[in-house]
Amino acid sequence: MKERIERLKKLTYIPQQEIVWLIEQAELLVKQQEIIEENKRQQEVTVHQFRQAQKDIQHLNGDRKRYKQALEKIITNLNFAITVAQNELDGDVK
Repeated sequence: MKERIERLKKLTYIPQQEIVWLIEQAELLVKQQEIIEENKRQQEVTVHQFRQAQKDIQHLNGDRKRYKQALEKIITNLNFAITVAQNELDGDVK
């Protein structure tokens, strides 16, 4: 293709067949550029979605940690309440 373009640059008259070829090449380049631009746009959207997903995961991990700590406190309190109730029952039985 490069050789053909270089040969055409040297011509003073460009045959119709060569003009058609040049137009086809220009149209192909325009289509390729459109595809490249669309791919770039899709890549930017994907990167944005990925970053948002990372933020969501961090947020969920924080929530999970807080829920786990709250549940551990509830379990500790329940165990204490059970122990107190057992001690009271044991005191009533004796």
